[in-house]
Amino acid sequence: MIASLRPSLLLALACAAFLLAACQPYRIEYRTRPAFYRRVVDAPLPERVELDDGTVILYRDRGQPISDTPPDEPRPFQLRQELDDGSVILRAILPEHVLANTLDCIRNSDYQLLWDQMIAERTKLAYAEQGQGPDQFTEFCKKHRLDLARTLNRMLLGIASNEVVIQDVGDGVTLCRFWPQVAVLFKFKYVALVREDFQYKLLLIY
Repeated sequence: MIASLRPSLLLALACAAFLLAACQPYRIEYRTRPAFYRRVVDAPLPERVELDDGTVILYRDRGQPISDTPPDEPRPFQLRQELDDGSVILRAILPEHVLANTLDCIRNSDYQLLWDQMIAERTKLAYAEQGQGPDQFTEFCKKHRLDLARTLNRMLLGIASNEVVIQDVGDGVTLCRFWPQVAVLFKFKYVALVREDFQYKLLLIY
């Protein structure tokens, strides 16, 4: 049957098949990520990610420096605010804010600031029950500084590239975890958070 078709018809069918294959529909998702990601992560952030199902994700940054904000508009949200007296205020209204603030403190060895403002009361009580406190917390951070920073850095990147799952696990706890194929690369694989006074706090890294 195929052999009896005219060459011109065969050529037309071949072209049509090629065009149909080339024009298969695919999905594009546009996602916005906070501008602070570029400040707290080591690796370049991806502008485009293609998933296994063919979905293409295009990223753009959200937020501008304070100096670019007109004086009659409200100031943008600040993760870390340095006051005139030299004190610092850390804020976290999203899980990734805790990851970013914790990573920043660990990189800068600001362990007391991390303890005072980002650590959950539940965690501080658990330390106290064992006769421990900020000194032992600082020792833990110093001992595992590199591994903690690697986990937090990759989690921030992973949120943007779907390598990290953020889920509510009950009792007011939110868990950030790597997918198994990524988790095997890290000593610390989970970050547990809890809500306190309308902000997220760091409960546990394990």
